[in-house]
Amino acid sequence: MKTPKVSIITINYNDLKGLKATILSVKEQSYTNYEFLVIDGASTDGCKEYIESESEHIHLWVSEPDSGIYNAQNKGIAKATGDYLLFLNSGDTFTAPNALESFIAHKDFRGDIVYGDYQYEKGEKIFADKITPYYFMKTSLPHQSTLFHKRVFERMGNYDESYRMSADRAFYLKCLLSGEFTFQHIEYPLAHFDLSGVSNSPEHLAKKREEDERFQKELFGVYFEDMQALHKAHQEISRLKKLTPKGILKRIKHKFLK
Repeated sequence: MKTPKVSIITINYNDLKGLKATILSVKEQSYTNYEFLVIDGASTDGCKEYIESESEHIHLWVSEPDSGIYNAQNKGIAKATGDYLLFLNSGDTFTAPNALESFIAHKDFRGDIVYGDYQYEKGEKIFADKITPYYFMKTSLPHQSTLFHKRVFERMGNYDESYRMSADRAFYLKCLLSGEFTFQHIEYPLAHFDLSGVSNSPEHLAKKREEDERFQKELFGVYFEDMQALHKAHQEISRLKKLTPKGILKRIKHKFLK
């Protein structure tokens, strides 16, 4: 059985409820070859005191001001010593006490960027086995269900902190376009995703779209307009499919089941 050391990095700011859930989930894991790092942004809601009370279960923690999500995650990267790094942010949890053990023991566990699936309150998301650059015009991969080999950050550097919400999506695309790393999907729900995070907040959607377009322009370069046109064409096809009898019945069925 493969037993790589995993650095589980949890970042937090004023989310005591979420932090408690995440720490409990990590403590319950049957997989033992991990280190747990908690990077707190100088919370004022009792998080620091709670972290101190749980310090026997945390290998390293800090509570100090940071400049945002990716600044905090970069702090975690700098302090991590594991073979693989996993970003399980405050509020996110493993789907079961044996989730990490089952994921690593899976027959398909190999590669540099190993990603699974996630569950959320009323459903789940299963990601694609094969990822192309166009994929990141539409969506991203789940950081809370992705194990990055340490060599990925050693080779590519850390997250670009000029992005407040899209640095992880930009990093995935940058890694894919480099052609240097193996992406591997494991069809297994590793994490339960907290949908109340900043990136899913309606008031931040416009800023997120702006950031997405910025990194796409930067990384796709002269191919950006072609990618954009392809994305708009796919969106139109999807819209038209919803107007077909099959599409209408599908939406009625979904609404009824919901």
